[in-house]
Amino acid sequence: MTRDQMFACALEQPGAEDSTLHGGRCVRVRGHWIVNDSREPDALALALDHATVAFLMETEPAAYFQTPHFHGWPAVLVRYGVADPGRLREQIEKAWARRATKAQRRARGMD
Repeated sequence: MTRDQMFACALEQPGAEDSTLHGGRCVRVRGHWIVNDSREPDALALALDHATVAFLMETEPAAYFQTPHFHGWPAVLVRYGVADPGRLREQIEKAWARRATKAQRRARGMD
């Protein structure tokens, strides 16, 4: 998956909006970012819960990692060119679900 494909996948989610954060591109749902540009080369930040972040870093450390800036935050950096595209799409949907309304999640069969 490329950077543009990762942003496109995030923008396909209901209610997702193209936006900016700290001068970089991000995708927001209900005002909260779910995918964000990163200063790390060939990586984007993905907003997920702490347990999922820990699991991804443990099971796929070449693709999912954190820099000291992200330690303690519910977000993980993704090397999108290395990450399995199917798994990455699932993680983008999880990031969306964290910020979506209950009605949006229900409409997608998530609640």
